[in-house]
Formats: sequence, C-alpha cells, structure tokens
Amino acid sequence: MSLLQSALDFLAGPGSLGGASGRDHSDFVGQTVELGDLRLRVRRVLAEG
Repeated sequence: MSLLQSALDFLAGPGSLGGASGRDHSDFVGQTVELGDLRLRVRRVLAEG
C-alpha cells in the first residue's frame, strides 16, 4: 500500500466506507467457520460481491 493511500485511510478514520479501516466491519468478522474437519476464524474481509 502506498504512503499516500495509508495517509488517506488514516484521515478518513474508523467507520469510513471503502477505506482499510471500514473493511473489517462485517457480520462474518470474528466468527468461526467449519469446513469439514477444519475450523477457521474470520479475521477480516478481503473482498465483497
């Protein structure tokens, strides 16, 4: 991530849409998902769609 993008994300603050800080606000973040014998914890949203 570029220095400029990091600065803009910082200035946008938490709860802004589209910024890095707004990415983790999802119902799935923090949940545990079971896939067969595998248990995974959702830490962040990579993409939506």
